[in-house]
Amino acid sequence: MKLESSAIGRYHKGNKTGTWKYFLGERLVSQEKFKKNSCHVIKYHNTGRIQQIGFSKKYLIDSKEEWLPTGYWQFYDSEGVLLGTKIYEKGIPVQETYTN
Repeated sequence: MKLESSAIGRYHKGNKTGTWKYFLGERLVSQEKFKKNSCHVIKYHNTGRIQQIGFSKKYLIDSKEEWLPTGYWQFYDSEGVLLGTKIYEKGIPVQETYTN
């Protein structure tokens, strides 16, 4: 069975703005809240629980705009238990901490 992906959100002057929701079939797989050049990101497991949560920021790389993970991110297993955290700088993890 092939599931279709879809997204709901708005553009303003060619840029995503406000809340965007991404679906695979009927299931919410991620949600992004855009505000200027930053974005709060939540990705979900198949169980509906949070898989990861953090922020992305828009950067200009080789004359191309790219959204990269920035700052503090948390990662969870499918039961909602914290697996660890990462701190990103321009998409590169600079610190990682794992729980037992």
